[in-house]
Amino acid sequence: MHPRAFAEPLDASTRAEASERATTRVALVGPPGCGKTTLLLRFCARYVRENPDGRVLYIASKRAMDRARVHATRDELLRDDPRALDRIGIKYAEDDRDARALCCFRHAAPANAQPTAYVVDDLGSLIKCGGKDRVKREIAYAKTLAALHESARDDESGEERLVVVSEQRDEETGGVPMWYVYARWFGEVMQACEVGNGEWDLVRQSDMASVRYSTRPALSLDCPSIVPNLWSNNSSADPLNLSLSHGGGIAGWTPATSAPNVACVMPD
Repeated sequence: MHPRAFAEPLDASTRAEASERATTRVALVGPPGCGKTTLLLRFCARYVRENPDGRVLYIASKRAMDRARVHATRDELLRDDPRALDRIGIKYAEDDRDARALCCFRHAAPANAQPTAYVVDDLGSLIKCGGKDRVKREIAYAKTLAALHESARDDESGEERLVVVSEQRDEETGGVPMWYVYARWFGEVMQACEVGNGEWDLVRQSDMASVRYSTRPALSLDCPSIVPNLWSNNSSADPLNLSLSHGGGIAGWTPATSAPNVACVMPD
């Protein structure tokens, strides 16, 4: 897919470019503050609008999302068909075990409600196993990426569904951390490269196709105040209709009667 699918505002037409490559596994990498969360949200909003039957499972840590800033406007995210955003469901994960459980338990949803795309925001922040032990972190990464890969397959046809994972840039290599682990499943990398003065280039590493974007809009919002349609405490907006109980790790799975994820109200 083309970087425009992530970086261009939602009023831009990107369908042809976004679907020009049949990539189903994409890693999005960049330093803190480059707008990775905004890029993921734009991608998700564009995906559900261009795919009437598309449903996104968005996995992130609550702590990271509470700190995030979204460089987008209410008008942009709600334009055209705001009800399409009901097909984006966010699930909080505290660590890599939670992320794997969320992937595996998608089987509990009926076939017509299962995700067609999986998005993980800042996977590295969820990998808690191993601490500074590199080997143990490698194993946790491999388990989590394998769970994402296997879950994102159609049960009947075996067709691969879309997986997009964002990561902070590796300080040593400047690229995707643990890339030698990612490389087994992920065929495309989108990297955010700073230009200066709040301008960035999102570059597709396979052929250096790029698009420039800015993190200096007129309005920059706290992530918990984004869009009521996007993150809702209404269980009907939850594509999995499941809630993950915490308390000493994963306590269990129960049908969500009032999903405790996020209630968001964006100021005008």
